[in-house]
Amino acid sequence: MQAARPTRGLKQVIASHPIAAFLVILYLVSWMLFLPAILGKSGLGILSVDIPAQVGILLVTIFGRTGVTFVVTRIADAKAGTRDLRSHYFRFRTGPQWYLLAIAGAPVLLLVAGLLTRGGSALTPIMRNPLQIVTVYLLNLVVIAILISLMEEGAWMAFVTARLQRRWGPFWASLAVAPLFGFVHFPLFFLANGLTDGAPPRGVHVLEYAFYLLILFSVPMRIVITWVFNSSGGSVPVVALFHASVDTTASAAVLTAFYPGIDGRLLYVGLAVLALALVIMTRGRLGCRPVSKQGQEPPTARLARIAATVP
Repeated sequence: MQAARPTRGLKQVIASHPIAAFLVILYLVSWMLFLPAILGKSGLGILSVDIPAQVGILLVTIFGRTGVTFVVTRIADAKAGTRDLRSHYFRFRTGPQWYLLAIAGAPVLLLVAGLLTRGGSALTPIMRNPLQIVTVYLLNLVVIAILISLMEEGAWMAFVTARLQRRWGPFWASLAVAPLFGFVHFPLFFLANGLTDGAPPRGVHVLEYAFYLLILFSVPMRIVITWVFNSSGGSVPVVALFHASVDTTASAAVLTAFYPGIDGRLLYVGLAVLALALVIMTRGRLGCRPVSKQGQEPPTARLARIAATVP
């Protein structure tokens, strides 16, 4: 009987503070799973073996983000909570415009930036290599979305942000999640080809990359993703495709094939402009339906939602 008390007390703490519990466990698990790569040749060089960072990323995604998310949800919300969370992973039925935005939004943003800075010549590489759109862009996007982004956004969007926006609203929830989302990538600072193409940043460059990762990239990214999630009816697959499209568009392979001579950082400038426009146009609601004080949709909104599902 005595041995059961600590377990019961820990569950009560997790149930009372699910987001804090998720973050503490996630960061601990992330560092543990990244540690072999950090100690290897690509990191600090303490071990004589070279362990690719991709191994740590995949393990953190599966066991860190997804595993911790469902364990905490089960403790905090029981079976009903895990059932609801799981439903977001299989929410494929939404408007086709959201799939189009998720797949083409990021490359179009960078293309627009290229047209503004270089004129019509920005279109030449794309027109010259149309088949590579499938082999270089789409295939990589699908692989990243399935193996990484689907599970990543199931945690950060469907679990953390969705919970916070009920209390703080979608805009403030996105701002709060942004540095937390960025910080989980911090172990990559110690790995070659982790956050940069080459050696890991050193000295003052660490602060520069940290500011970029925690603020300049993460804040616009989380705002746009919250809008996509809410507007698509809580579809994690759509959000995963959008997240993967940003990562794929910013990859060296895609930049070399379709955007030679264009600064890839312009993609993040475009994301920032889009995020600001969304905040202004939606008045900070970011696609989130209004709820009553009792936490339920108003009758008119509920009737409209039900009517929209009738064939």
